[in-house]
Order: sequence, then structure tokens, then C-alpha cells
Amino acid sequence: MTDEQAVKRGPDGLRAVQRAADLLTTLAGHPAGISLAELSRVTDYPTSTVHRILGVLRQSGLVRETPDGLHALGVGTVVLAGAFLDGVDLRTQARPVLRGLADETGETVHLGVLAGSLIVYIDKIDSRHPVRMVSRIGGTNPAGRTAIGKAILAFSPDLESIVDDTAELDAVRANGFATDLEGNEPGICCVGAPVFDHDGVPVGALSVSTPTSRFAPDRLFEAGARVLAGAQEVSRSLGWRGNAVSPAAGAWS
Repeated sequence: MTDEQAVKRGPDGLRAVQRAADLLTTLAGHPAGISLAELSRVTDYPTSTVHRILGVLRQSGLVRETPDGLHALGVGTVVLAGAFLDGVDLRTQARPVLRGLADETGETVHLGVLAGSLIVYIDKIDSRHPVRMVSRIGGTNPAGRTAIGKAILAFSPDLESIVDDTAELDAVRANGFATDLEGNEPGICCVGAPVFDHDGVPVGALSVSTPTSRFAPDRLFEAGARVLAGAQEVSRSLGWRGNAVSPAAGAWS
């Protein structure tokens, strides 16, 4: 029986599909590549099983081998990612708000969604300043360390364990926005707020990120209120009818 047939038949086939998904998720966390032995160790799957599934994934273009002999995501994942991003209405609805926040603040603005214990940036507008946050669409970060991730997790009770300090989520729920003050990346401060769909389910979050040198701690709540107002505008465009919070008056700078 071929590898392709093995992943299609019965419980063993379902198990192979799950393992393939786990391998792809692990590879996503190692963009430069990872060795077969390390991939086996991280996933706790037998080396022979990992090798066999990687062979199938390579045939589909989802996995590639680097010149150093490491295993990494292949060009096929770009096709899938593009199709995913094209189909996410959230991006379409959020884009004008992202542009407005970027124009108003002059800082980098992100839109992200939750993917397991990670957040994935699905849209971004760069700061107009020469010193800015280095990130990319499709990039990931640990959800529990980012303003976007904490903003989503605060309203996702089943996922609170992803955050080390769950008491912090109480503050997010009380204020309506989350902060990441150099917790994820030294020298970068972020403020994020959740975006809800028509059922009140958090489907993403947006954030404004600024170098610490341009961040004013005494205006944190003003910054949070502005990001929150933007997130609520996106939420309303998705059919959300929750209670709004009025942003603070004054300029960002």
C-alpha cells in the first residue's frame, strides 16, 4: 500500500492526517528548517513515521528540503495561505480601519487571528517612521505574549491557559484592550483590541505597535481607547451589536 493510500484508509488514515497536520504546524514554527531527528523529538512521533509523512507532503509541495538537509514548509503552503487570506472577509472589513489608524498614529498597525497557541498576522500597514517594528503578513508570535493574542484570549474562556498570568486577562476585559510592553519583542510596545463577529465571538484583533522610544506610558489609556474604537468599528461591520466604549479625546502624538 502506498503512503497516499495509507493516509486515506480508516482510523490509521485519520491518525496519519493528524500527524501530518502536527508536522506542518511544527514546521511553521521553524521557518529556517528543522532536522528529521528534532522534528521527531518535538512531535514525539517515531522517526520512521515522520520520514514517511514528510515524503508525502513533499510530493504535494507542502514540504521542502533545504540545502542544509533540513525540512521546511514548501511553496505549496504559499498557495494555501493565499487562498485562506483571500477568503477572510475580516481583512476586507478591517482594511479601512487599519489605514485610518496608521494615518492617525503614524505607527505600524496589525490585524491578527488566533491559530492554536500562536497569532498569525493577516494584514499589516507599516509605520511612516524609519524606525519601526519588523514583522510580516503570515508571520506568527506566541499568543500569550502579544497584545493581539491577549485581546482575543481574554474573551475566549476555553483558551485562557495559553496565558501565563490569567489575571492579566481580567484587566483586558475591564479595559477593553490589551498591552504588550516589550513582553514579546524588546524595544516594541503594542496595544491591541479584539474584533467580534455577529455572534460576539472574537475572530481576531488589531493592534498598534511602536518603538519604546516613541511610546508614552502616561497616554496608554488614550492609545488603548483609540485602538478599541477601531476594533469596535470593524466588529460592527461584521454584525456585532455589543456595547461601545468611547475613545479618549486628544491626539496620539
